[in-house]
Amino acid sequence: MTKQSKIACSAALAVLLSAATTAPGLTQEAYPVDTVTMVVPYAAGGAGDIVGRIVADELSRRLGVNFVVENVGGASGTIGAEQVSRAAADGSTLLLGGNAIFTTAPHMAEVGFDPFDDFTPIANVSEAVRMLVSSKTLPVATLEEFIAYGKEHPGELNYGSVGVGSTGHVATVDMLDAMGIEATHIPYTGAAQVVQAVLAGDVQFMMDAAAIPQVRQDALTPLAVPGPDRLAEFPDVPALAEQGIDSISGTGWQMVMGPANMPAEVVAMIEDALKAANDTPEFADKLVKAGVSPRFMPGSELGAALQAEYNRFDEVLTEIGLAK
Repeated sequence: MTKQSKIACSAALAVLLSAATTAPGLTQEAYPVDTVTMVVPYAAGGAGDIVGRIVADELSRRLGVNFVVENVGGASGTIGAEQVSRAAADGSTLLLGGNAIFTTAPHMAEVGFDPFDDFTPIANVSEAVRMLVSSKTLPVATLEEFIAYGKEHPGELNYGSVGVGSTGHVATVDMLDAMGIEATHIPYTGAAQVVQAVLAGDVQFMMDAAAIPQVRQDALTPLAVPGPDRLAEFPDVPALAEQGIDSISGTGWQMVMGPANMPAEVVAMIEDALKAANDTPEFADKLVKAGVSPRFMPGSELGAALQAEYNRFDEVLTEIGLAK
């Protein structure tokens, strides 16, 4: 081979390598660690856990890294969040958690982290719309009957949530206050446990997206959707606003967060991978089957949205007497 041929071959190879590293969907640099712990701050089996595993599998495939899910339930997700806040900021530990960890829980109890200074927002993945449901053991079939029963039996009803300070807990307290109903809160470590408790009649009602699959099977009674609008899938289930109950929105976000001060290039790799996943119908279908809706939001927007919700809940929790 002549000298000119060798130069031409080297130039062609360089072009091919450059194209490969800059092709859409491929990262220009390798992820900095081989194994990532994805902390899911809820018990196994609930919607948050399922979404966490979907996200972990997707990131494993797209980043070429082994993602391992670790369930660290308790205290409305704040125990797992604290673990992540203390982890190394090298991309080896991430959190798949809900917005309540950052926007409501810190207002209601002492947590071992600052919801903003101790985390790096990476991307929001999905959102879940909650539903108010009751056990089949409770003799009610409509929201009107539920309200009447609650007023006739003050203090006799129990309801479950994934923990004190969770969005479901706060939304339920706000709703009950508007209805004039007294009920006892029973916290659990995960949504799957709450659903089982309502199915068994250990608690009489709950407000959570995790209950929707049981509604589809007619195992729980749908009563209402918090917020202003009905769900397209359940056109016969009224929105609380229709009853004049201006409750807190029933949506919950599921997001990927990291410890504070993560390298910008690592954050960008994860965010880009989640954005690419969000653009595929296969990923969306997995989320829908898990009971949530796709809702991608980049880290910059997510941080601002969390701050705005944190400020709003500060006012709401003070008004209904749940602020610490």
